[in-house]
Amino acid sequence: MIKLVALVRRRPDLTHEAFADYWVDVHAPLAAAIPGMRGYRINIAGDPGDMPEAPYHGSAEIYFDDRASMVAGLASPENDIAAKDTDNFLESVTFLVTDEHVILPKDRP
Repeated sequence: MIKLVALVRRRPDLTHEAFADYWVDVHAPLAAAIPGMRGYRINIAGDPGDMPEAPYHGSAEIYFDDRASMVAGLASPENDIAAKDTDNFLESVTFLVTDEHVILPKDRP
C-alpha cells in the first residue's frame, strides 16, 4: 500500500465553511472517481486552541495498492478533472508520497 498525502491551503477569498463544504460536497466525489484508489480521507483543520496555527488548512490521504497503481490513477482523465477542480477552492497543494507506519492501534496491519 502506498499513500499520497496532499497538504492544502484554501483560497483566501473563501471562508473556512465554504472551503470545507466545497471540498467535501463537490471536490471529493470527483477525486473519489480516480481509478485505482483504495482509500480517500479528508482532514480539515479546526481551531488549534492554544497551539500555533498550522501553515495548511487541511490534508487528504489517498491510498493506492502500489506505485504503479498511483501513477496510472494520476495519469487518468478522472484525475485531470479533479486536478482542474482544485483551482475552485485551493490556493496551493503540496504532495508527499509516503510509506505509512501504523503505531496504534496495534491490531492494524
